[in-house]
Amino acid sequence: MSYICARCIGNLELSYLVAANAREHDICDYCEYSQPAVDLDFVAQQCSDVIETFFENSSQTMAVIHFDRVPAGEDLQSLLKRLVGAPDGAIEEIQESLQQIWHDTETNESIYGEDPWFVPSLGFGGTEFQSGWHDMETSLRNEARYSNPKAIAFLESIFGQLDSDITSEGLSVLTEAGKGSVYDALYRARVFQLEEEMRQALEHPERNLGAPPAGVAKSGRMNARGQPALYGATTVETALAEVRPPVGSWVVVARFALIRPLHLLNLSLLSQLRLHSQASFFDPESKRVFQRYAFLRELSRRLVRPVMPESEEHDYLITQVIADYLAMHPRMRLGGIIYPSVQRGAHSHSATGENVVLFHKAATAIAANAKASTAEAELYDYEDDDYDSSSVRRLQPTILYKEAAPRVHRFQRSSKNRPAPGLNLIRDSIEIHRILAVDIKTDRVGVRVG
Repeated sequence: MSYICARCIGNLELSYLVAANAREHDICDYCEYSQPAVDLDFVAQQCSDVIETFFENSSQTMAVIHFDRVPAGEDLQSLLKRLVGAPDGAIEEIQESLQQIWHDTETNESIYGEDPWFVPSLGFGGTEFQSGWHDMETSLRNEARYSNPKAIAFLESIFGQLDSDITSEGLSVLTEAGKGSVYDALYRARVFQLEEEMRQALEHPERNLGAPPAGVAKSGRMNARGQPALYGATTVETALAEVRPPVGSWVVVARFALIRPLHLLNLSLLSQLRLHSQASFFDPESKRVFQRYAFLRELSRRLVRPVMPESEEHDYLITQVIADYLAMHPRMRLGGIIYPSVQRGAHSHSATGENVVLFHKAATAIAANAKASTAEAELYDYEDDDYDSSSVRRLQPTILYKEAAPRVHRFQRSSKNRPAPGLNLIRDSIEIHRILAVDIKTDRVGVRVG
């Protein structure tokens, strides 16, 4: 076995590890300075840990095995040269040592194959976060939902640093919302099956088209039953799709302006988190950050995947707890979450629109808590000015507001039990949609008969 010193290692973090573990009586075989050294098995083990964490084997895919294509990424020797930066002779010995480390005694073969190639990994994040997630789910469902110490500790380890996380394009995962931003207003849709119920709702649109009041809100993806939250969308089409209206129903869509600045967590940006280009794979902190980012990428997909109606109560538990944690975080002070619309087939930022849920502290509209109605509404007009039994009526919704639109003050005080309004209804934005048909997109698979 050969020995190598820190001076012959090109990677700074790895050279520190070598220097810390070098022994005086072991002398480097690759330099002329007679420096204390470690055996190359030690370096090989460090490399094995790095490859297992940060890389995936690309040489055992179907495309390579069955179609004889060139594997993606780098072969092992090239990867080791880049990672270690040692003389060629040392790289060859490290490569041989790795084949011994990776040898599976049961199959008598290497776990990565005879000539492995590797690509950067986008894995789920390692056993630490996987086991933590499993423990949290089990505790929430079997022990306690509120003030659950296991859940709080795990969520802090995952989300506690979101305000400093930066994507590969230099973007913060916390997106600015409010006047002058991309997210300056949201569309809100509500389904009605009875015309008279819809007409009555239009007589107080700030309350009936906005967030349900505390105590009566249904449970949703990001809120528990009774907890107020506003689910909006960035486009009319997305708002319509998300309420899943039946054919023959009516949907009223209104636009609400965000009247104060907010920070929103953008779930789509979590998938773009990457290690800093200067990060060292041999730094233990880099390993933890990488595994956390990998976990967040997978978690962002889990949080927005479709949920069947009969499974909502069970599957929404975790997303509701996460939303609770984020809404109450003392440092980040998040106002809500942006996430893609699965109803429209979106999986990232796209022209199909996005959903935005505003937490209770930002979900109330101006005049929503007014006891009296704020408008008079009619759905139909008549062709003849003089109405009689033979007059033909036509759909012509009209709203007559009882007073001028409320002024939006820069600062509005909140009451002791009620947060300050965060939204203002754009009064001329209200539309009524009669649902005539629903388009369904499927992935069709035939059934074989045998």
